[in-house]
Amino acid sequence: MKEVHFYSGKIKSLIMLIVSSIFTVGLYHIGFKNDSLFLMMILYLAFVLFLFGIVYSLLLLFRTKPLLTVTGQQMIIYNVLRKPTTINFDDVLLFCTSDMKHHGIKTTEFIHIVLKHPKKNSNLLNNISPGLFGNSESREYSFQIDMINVKTKVLLELLQSKIKPYSLLNK
Repeated sequence: MKEVHFYSGKIKSLIMLIVSSIFTVGLYHIGFKNDSLFLMMILYLAFVLFLFGIVYSLLLLFRTKPLLTVTGQQMIIYNVLRKPTTINFDDVLLFCTSDMKHHGIKTTEFIHIVLKHPKKNSNLLNNISPGLFGNSESREYSFQIDMINVKTKVLLELLQSKIKPYSLLNK
């Protein structure tokens, strides 16, 4: 089977660049002369945060490599600022989705990858998450779909077709 590549959504990256630029320029022109030290620290922190948003959206806009590659045997999740992660479909138990909402409006959507044999407490989040979220110890990887130029349902169907249907019986 040939590889299927999914690239970043350029329109969403452009919108993020415009919004971050507006807030950065607005915070720069406010002027922090006679404000309290606490307010100045908060405004400088917001300025740095929106400045990072500009850099991140520029990286996404000019990125020519895919953010996700699906082959017949594995999937490769590319991160903008980190090394890519390779996951074999033989190790995957199932895929599930979740989303975040703010006042009833969906803001982000994720696909979580549940592995058959997860690593044992490899980082701080894996140490904390079983106590907070219940059966989350096998959820090792997840990726955000909003920056990928694909519909969630289409990508989930493609990923579900790659795992073996009897994988739930082997657990």
